[in-house]
Amino acid sequence: MYVIRESSSEGKPRSHYYRLTQNKESFKVFRASLSISELDEVLLSRTDIKFNKTRKTISTDSERLFKMAIIYGGVRQTIRVANRSRLVSIAKVLLSLEEFSLQFWYTEFVSRYSTRNNIVDTYKVGRSFRDLYEL
Repeated sequence: MYVIRESSSEGKPRSHYYRLTQNKESFKVFRASLSISELDEVLLSRTDIKFNKTRKTISTDSERLFKMAIIYGGVRQTIRVANRSRLVSIAKVLLSLEEFSLQFWYTEFVSRYSTRNNIVDTYKVGRSFRDLYEL
């Protein structure tokens, strides 16, 4: 099971991505400066994968949805001026990715984040994603 929780720091939303094990232990996998409502409006509402949403939490059993959410969060942070059409184009690219590409980008974001638990380490990966898919 996978969980995304929202908190706030200095008035800005932060999403924390967790993987839950069989015995209900949670491991933090990623963090992004992103609200749950934006993630739902732009990405999750465009997919037919099942998930549960409360005000500050999204939970799902879908590994694919979790990977897309992490990639979206990582790419979203590299955009200074985020207009709606640009965010939707990111979501469309994510929804069209094959499993191998999705796994590659997910692994890149998570491995870069996990070295120092610092989101700044993932900025180059987000920029590379944007350049490759011309976003």
